[in-house]
Amino acid sequence: MYFQNSLHYPKSRKFKVTLALVSSVFIYLFLIFFQPFGVNNYQSSENISWELALGLIWIVPILFLTIGFNELILRPKILVNQKNKYKLASWFIYCFISVGTSSFLLYNYLGDFHDFYFSSYIKHIFEISTVLIFPFFGTVFFYSYSRITKNYQEAQSITNSLAALNEVILLKGDYKADQIALRQNAIICIISEDNYVGITFLENNQVKKHLIRATLSKMEGLIDNELFVKCNRSIICNLFHLESIKKNALGLILKLRFIEKPIKVSGRNTSKVVQLVEKHFNTISS
Repeated sequence: MYFQNSLHYPKSRKFKVTLALVSSVFIYLFLIFFQPFGVNNYQSSENISWELALGLIWIVPILFLTIGFNELILRPKILVNQKNKYKLASWFIYCFISVGTSSFLLYNYLGDFHDFYFSSYIKHIFEISTVLIFPFFGTVFFYSYSRITKNYQEAQSITNSLAALNEVILLKGDYKADQIALRQNAIICIISEDNYVGITFLENNQVKKHLIRATLSKMEGLIDNELFVKCNRSIICNLFHLESIKKNALGLILKLRFIEKPIKVSGRNTSKVVQLVEKHFNTISS
């Protein structure tokens, strides 16, 4: 069974379509190669044939539509609270019954309704459910594992970025003597100023500024930390010092600690900045 603390039942359209496709193809292949549930009872001596394979191919679109309808249309309306394990269990039971019903009607139609009895229907529901559980929960487990892996990688990335902030970085200009060594967490921002860049940083809790002859692009290449993001063509901000962020009619606006003037993010950089802020802080206001 699905446990809230270990599994995630995705709501994405991609997951729902994948679930429908994997489950319908799995059931088709299972019926072809094992022929259980009376699929071929009306001709028990017959082996796998093209006629049977082509006849049962209809089970793929039928089950795909059944599961797709359940997931895409019904689930958003019925299963609003996915954290309730009892409602979730009831939903899975309904899904198995609906798939079992569709497949039961189909194979009886293909077999000239040779086994169209209520007792056979109940038996089929139980048997098809025991098979459906493998692709159904296999897909859920796969997406849950992928989500956990992604979250771990993002957490690791955040940890690495924050740890790197304590490291000293050497920012070099165009001349040999034109350089400064600073801890990354001390740097607030780097601003382009004609042929120079102004590095605003903290030293003994005081804001200071140092000019070196270099381009902003060169500075961007020297700093290997995703918390340093180019907001527009004139400034690189250290999100470690982010105070607030908001969206308005002018676009995305950042406010850094120790910097009085708000910083406007250019349109081409907005998506990247939003992703980084959501990843590290998850605090964007409209």
